[in-house]
Amino acid sequence: MKRFIFIILLLPFALFGQERKPVFQFSMVKIDSTYNHATPPKFSRLIEVYRPEMERRMMAVVGYAPKEMRSFRPESPLSNFAVDALLAVAGRYTQEPIHFSLTNFGGLRSSLPKGEVRLYDIYAIFPFENELVILELEGKDVWELFSNFARTNRVEAVGNVKAVIENRKLIELSIAGQPFDPNKRYRMATIDFLLGGGDSVAALKNATAVIETGLMIRDVVVEYISMLKSEGKSIEAEIEGRVKVL
Repeated sequence: MKRFIFIILLLPFALFGQERKPVFQFSMVKIDSTYNHATPPKFSRLIEVYRPEMERRMMAVVGYAPKEMRSFRPESPLSNFAVDALLAVAGRYTQEPIHFSLTNFGGLRSSLPKGEVRLYDIYAIFPFENELVILELEGKDVWELFSNFARTNRVEAVGNVKAVIENRKLIELSIAGQPFDPNKRYRMATIDFLLGGGDSVAALKNATAVIETGLMIRDVVVEYISMLKSEGKSIEAEIEGRVKVL
């Protein structure tokens, strides 16, 4: 299959001192062998300077997984592992309890291999610059968050939550082992992509408080793995029935 990209040029708004409407020009470029160009020698030399150290760091073993973990809706071992990492590490950034965690399935881009897990594997799973943030939401917005998951039949990965969905309606919800309370304010660990309304998670825009940690999700996961290692635990998670779609 041939692939193409469009190159678009936007000419200046003001030409020769006169205001003019922008003019667009485009051309089609085939993405095939004809698009390949030799890397200029000066860039090749620069890459070679950094390549050994980069490969050494990326191939470093960060932990061990007794079995492969994949990601799939509405719940999977890998997605559960990711949100458990968010929940555990977020607790270091506030003295207040974190009630639940959330991330998006679209942010999990690979599987976690069985055996030794390298830093490279973590980057492959979490390639995006998504930052750990801690939010506070009113009960009504938490209910709307999960109700929207039910309506759209698009549940995202959640931690410390039990939810039951039937015929695209949220019929049961408990958080942190307690029945949902509409009058309670809940604190959650998530990523800034969802805070901004990514993947149509609009309810998070109503957060009444936000803590930005500056920690990328892949660094969160590495830190969580380190926590597990200190406790003599390996990298693993199971499907626990956090979300049931009837």
